Amino acid sequence: MILFTFSLAACKDVPQNGEYDITAGVTEARGDIEFTVVSYNLHSGGATQEMIDKAREQIDASGADIAGLQEVDRDGSGRAGDKMISTLTSGAMNNYFFAPTMSYYFGEDYGIMTTTRHEMAGSFSLFLPFPYEHPTLSNALIEPRVVTRTLITIDGVQVAAYNTHLDYTGKTMPDGTLLRRAQMQFVYELMLTDPCPYQILTGDFNAGGWDDFSVFMSSDKYALSSTPENPIASFFTDGDKNKPAYIDNIIYSKDSLQLVEAFNTESDLSDHLMLTAKFKTIN
Repeated sequence: MILFTFSLAACKDVPQNGEYDITAGVTEARGDIEFTVVSYNLHSGGATQEMIDKAREQIDASGADIAGLQEVDRDGSGRAGDKMISTLTSGAMNNYFFAPTMSYYFGEDYGIMTTTRHEMAGSFSLFLPFPYEHPTLSNALIEPRVVTRTLITIDGVQVAAYNTHLDYTGKTMPDGTLLRRAQMQFVYELMLTDPCPYQILTGDFNAGGWDDFSVFMSSDKYALSSTPENPIASFFTDGDKNKPAYIDNIIYSKDSLQLVEAFNTESDLSDHLMLTAKFKTIN
């Protein structure tokens, strides 16, 4: 109890978003390219250095151009993944943007990260809807969540790469909206304002069912790589292979990108599976 009280007292207030310019640096150039995207929750709280080393090898071996990673610890966090960022960026995916979620337990040492083997620019991070203004004993376990966006140039063509990790608690906003659906709506509306023609969104959405993706599934602008018709498991509830869950996904702008294939890669490196999606541009 003493440790918990101290941790809570040391917390910051829930942050607010500042100004950003989503149009800055966007060229809107179109071109014929093919590229590979992975989404991977690395479960930093349960990771060992060996697991992180192997996860980096797995991502590099996939040929990924863009990797959206969740549950990443900043180097020096003091947990098992004490050199997580430097390890994950020590191979082909050596450019990165890390954004802390300001977890109440890990300060600014825990968050999400986008990595790439290509040129990266125009990165920013925004906090997602959150139902409370200040941490209390009753809500301290509900960490603020973020979405990041970065422009990645592949063979002269920019791709707007979004990454996020949504709420899992089942809590609601003051208006009664499920928190993760309010967060999903925020990300959707943000992406609609992006002038970059090629967009992808990686993430652990902690979806309780396909309805949680409804804002994207009903859109004429975006599509899911893992769908009710072609579900790709990314998690097994209680570790039971008979209880697959489809909580991770790679979402893309369907008017400008064609999904070539999507699949998972089973391993014991995390409690999640790595999702991979391959795309080519539509012009």
